[in-house]
Amino acid sequence: MKKSLQKLLIISLIVIILVGITTPVTSMIDVDFPIYEASLAYATSPIYATSSIDAVSPIDISSPGNIVSPATVKSDFHLGYQLGDGAPLGPNPPESFTPTNPNYPNDQDDQSSPEVIFPDYITLNPLTGLPMNPHLTWQRPIAVSVSNATPALPMNGISQADIVIEMLVESGVSRMLALYQDIGSAGVIGSIRSARHYTACIAESFGAILVSAGGSPQAYDHIRSRRIAHIDETAGRHSQMFRRDVNRISGRTVGRYHSAITTGELASRWLPEFNVRLERTTDRFSSLFFVDDGTPENGESAVEVVVRFTRQNHSTFTFNYESGTYTMRQSQGQFIDANDSSQPQFTNLLILRTSVSTIPGDIYGRLNIGTVGRGSGYFVCGGRFIEISWYRPDATLPFIFAHRDGTLLTLGRGNTYIAIIPDNMSVSFE
Repeated sequence: MKKSLQKLLIISLIVIILVGITTPVTSMIDVDFPIYEASLAYATSPIYATSSIDAVSPIDISSPGNIVSPATVKSDFHLGYQLGDGAPLGPNPPESFTPTNPNYPNDQDDQSSPEVIFPDYITLNPLTGLPMNPHLTWQRPIAVSVSNATPALPMNGISQADIVIEMLVESGVSRMLALYQDIGSAGVIGSIRSARHYTACIAESFGAILVSAGGSPQAYDHIRSRRIAHIDETAGRHSQMFRRDVNRISGRTVGRYHSAITTGELASRWLPEFNVRLERTTDRFSSLFFVDDGTPENGESAVEVVVRFTRQNHSTFTFNYESGTYTMRQSQGQFIDANDSSQPQFTNLLILRTSVSTIPGDIYGRLNIGTVGRGSGYFVCGGRFIEISWYRPDATLPFIFAHRDGTLLTLGRGNTYIAIIPDNMSVSFE
């Protein structure tokens, strides 16, 4: 009798496991977006790849074995990678993991060698797809609200950002949200300006800590209601992470209005002192997939791209065949980093169309910008462009980018610029 019960229990467990494995992920996700039904996967750790970077490829969720804990996909999810050569997914590197990259802070190898030697297992920056110190990979990214108003230009530290997101604020001016996976190496960052509710919503989509100097009433309401991690220059003790430097741009003085900065050193010093979680736990890890060459197949020519935010405000991108990247100039002039006068280089451009409207009754003309839902757009890489779709069912989930047929979009390894523009504004390609 006892043995029969044991057999029955074992059979029941096997049936439960098989049913769980074969149950489609889509049945557990209460959304009607095709891309989520086609490409959603879940994992809980940073990505370890073998020293062959080409081993990384998007997860194929048609194979049930590639999905981890699908029942928790609704609340705790990110799109992960399936790794070749048996490379593990796990919260820590293998026991034999011994970093030999001279850039690693605790490396004991000969520091005189200029060659960067990666270990057998490496981690990838989830914002760029490039190799990165695994200790940095586990950190939450930092999203800094940076002024793009003419009196504040040029910006500081923008060339060190992994992702730069440009969107409108009131008065037809645009503002940047600069995302750093490793803010410690960014140098001076500024000028830092106030947050909007949609910039906070975008920061949340990356599981990022938002950094700003103040915010609109709508931003503070959204941050409180969503419990978004926020470091605010105007909020008491947080001010220790910031400085006011009217001489932040060599050769001229800026007004106090455009003088708020932080530095990689200040951020590294003070962030651990604040009541904010710095490491990822079940945050979405990344919704971006990368390949060595992201040039879209059958794409049309995009050697020069003009993106309009308003009739007067536009950004122009020019492709450099030698570097394989785009440089940017704005209607205000060249887009450079005041720290070293360099021009930021972008491997990928994502141009997203969405609804933009004035908030009723707002005396300053502040905006509502749609960051949840779905829309159309363009992906630009390698001198070519294609039309794409973007999806985000609710504020707890990241943006997903897809081809028009619903298949997942892959980006080239490197930095990315994202423009969020009104539906009625033009984009031109040459």
